[in-house]
Amino acid sequence: ILALLRANSTSAAPSESSLDKLSNFLIKSAEKQCSYAWADTVCINKESSAELDESIRSMYAWYLDSRICIVYLSETTNYANMERDPWFTRGWTLQELLAPRRLAFYSKEWKQITKSDSIKHPIEPIEPTEVVDRRMAKGDMMFWRRIANITGIDLNDFLEFKPGVYDIRKRMTWASKRKTTRIEDMAYCLIGIFDVDLSIAYGEKEKAFYRLQVEILQNSDDISLFDWQRFPSNYNSMLAASPACFSSPLGLRKDTSLPAGDDPTFAQTNVGIRIPLAIYPLSLDLWQRFARNMRRSPTVFSILGASSEPNHYVLLLLREREQPRQYERRALVEAELDIGFAKQAPVVVYIK
Repeated sequence: ILALLRANSTSAAPSESSLDKLSNFLIKSAEKQCSYAWADTVCINKESSAELDESIRSMYAWYLDSRICIVYLSETTNYANMERDPWFTRGWTLQELLAPRRLAFYSKEWKQITKSDSIKHPIEPIEPTEVVDRRMAKGDMMFWRRIANITGIDLNDFLEFKPGVYDIRKRMTWASKRKTTRIEDMAYCLIGIFDVDLSIAYGEKEKAFYRLQVEILQNSDDISLFDWQRFPSNYNSMLAASPACFSSPLGLRKDTSLPAGDDPTFAQTNVGIRIPLAIYPLSLDLWQRFARNMRRSPTVFSILGASSEPNHYVLLLLREREQPRQYERRALVEAELDIGFAKQAPVVVYIK
């Protein structure tokens, strides 16, 4: 493979450092008794849109079904300085952490950081010499606690992770401090984690993350999708512009003490997101606390749910549009509130 790559060198050919990385990757794969190896940098024909689409949408499943995933930490020399490695801040590597059953971490010099492969989920056969505590080798528990501290991902989430459209805020928060070279990839790298079907269309930029959220919304009733701050999507004010907006959530959760409507579902429509809300006029007190310095001030609010603090609620501040029952999201805030007034049943409204 390496000889062919060097022989067919072009302006777009891999650099020597890339070839060295590939060479070491193949050597380590062979040492792990793997007959085949796959690397996204050389195993995807990016000139074929069909192959690129299939590869991106299948990548999570490929990692899940692999015998082992080899992680190369290019700026790590030992266990102690692992947290500074850029591998932990890349968007695409999130699924490399969550999907595989086994991982082997290597330093800059291609020395294995852990004494053995890190086992998250047992695969058959498990060698008799391995000591398995719950679902992880006992010696790996400390290592994965370190990974949890670096990434902000709870240890149990590594052990129990399953893709799907639940725990949305938590999963978005994992991605909130990660980066990708192309804007669209911040959405595409989450396809497998949320287990949604999303077509690949490079050139759409921020619209990719909007489409991802719409796909999640159409398949989930988890209101934590709306627990974000700062910049709204250009396509709907109820949805976030990027995963970075989930870096400081308010802990929004459903509150069963609030009146419930006959239809708890929400969906994307041609006039905005259809959602049942109880709408109240914005009081002077709330306006002074949250909206007095806001351009295009909100005019009404709804109690979206409770927050993580006792007697605190998450309020959705809205601005009325010209059409009846249509609104624009202006802010999501947390406030201590006496909800004795909240007797009104939700009605279906549309947020654009």
